Amino acid sequence: MIKQPLNFNWFWHHRKLLLLLVVLLGIFQLMYFLPVLLIWWMTLLLITLILFSWWIGNAKWDASTKLLAAELIWIVMGSTGFLLFSALKLVQIELAAVLIVAVSWLVGYWHQDHIDTGQWPLSAIHWLGLVRLLALFITSASLMFAVQFYSLSIFWLMLGVGVQVMFGLYLLFWRQGISTKRFWLYALVLALISEELVWVTGAWHKNIYFKTFLLLVVYYLYSDFVAHYLKGNLTIKVIFEYIGIAAVLLLTLFLFDMLFVISPNI
Repeated sequence: MIKQPLNFNWFWHHRKLLLLLVVLLGIFQLMYFLPVLLIWWMTLLLITLILFSWWIGNAKWDASTKLLAAELIWIVMGSTGFLLFSALKLVQIELAAVLIVAVSWLVGYWHQDHIDTGQWPLSAIHWLGLVRLLALFITSASLMFAVQFYSLSIFWLMLGVGVQVMFGLYLLFWRQGISTKRFWLYALVLALISEELVWVTGAWHKNIYFKTFLLLVVYYLYSDFVAHYLKGNLTIKVIFEYIGIAAVLLLTLFLFDMLFVISPNI
């Protein structure tokens, strides 16, 4: 049997992403084993994401490259903040770091494919939508932990959440080819709703993950509802489907909080 030779063209074409994977893993190791220099490692992480985004974008600083850099920063920096405030063991931290790097690699992979072809595959739109929701959840939880740990004003939490949801909505518009003519109107409404939700739930004696998941439900329903409306396929059937989804998610959330959340309120 004749063995097929390795396809080195694939490795060469994705050399930037593979190198990014190695560098990110190295920086996470430095953060864990040399925490005294944490601020420097965070700065190095930020610079690395910006430079690799520019390189993946074929050394051009156009709109696609800027959005790639912003999305990677959102995912990686938000996830890193979550790890810093989580009391995890070494094995758990290593697994989380591998997961963060893997997600970053997939985001970079689909962005590079978009840069090469000028199109977003349906699979990329679907999976990057899930990544967007995950990034919103983790980064929002990180912000809540930071505000609590440093005794900051809730204003900073509301500001961070508002910026996040607007950026997430813009990514949705951009990838699905929705006109951004009235984007700021829908984005500002979403930001105001999210900030009011943060302000109201700030007084609740509930777990941070409960509040973050509630925010995620509101973002998901609003963004998808607006996307269907602007694409002209918002029918009565779709509306009732989203009402059903909202009911199931909220019921699951409250049941989980009542029956299974045994950690102290934070």
